[in-house]
Amino acid sequence: MARILLLDDSPTQTLCMQRQLLGLGHEVCHVGVLSEALRLVEAGAHLEKEPVDLALVELTLLNDNGFDVGLCLLRAGVSKVLLLSGVRRETDDIWARALGLQGVLSWPLTAQRLGARLVDLLTGGRHDVP
Repeated sequence: MARILLLDDSPTQTLCMQRQLLGLGHEVCHVGVLSEALRLVEAGAHLEKEPVDLALVELTLLNDNGFDVGLCLLRAGVSKVLLLSGVRRETDDIWARALGLQGVLSWPLTAQRLGARLVDLLTGGRHDVP
């Protein structure tokens, strides 16, 4: 089981993703904006709680850019950030990896596809799942 921070401002996508992550046995904390995510990460560090294992961030947030948000989370101490997008663009994945993020996973997501990608990321394996 991993501790996953989900940053998405879409109620529908959030509900779907939370159900899939919980069904895969992960602990999920959802926030809708970067400031909440940073507060949660910093509070966990100060309280000596288990760190977030992975952040899943929507690429096209209403008030933020997923690339910028991902970089902020990395600087705050989150070790792995994977972007989520409804549009499959190879250049987004290239940019994400160049910035030190784990790439972009595009919608729609099946629990099997999501689970396989998470296992790879959390165990250090590497599979390129489109």
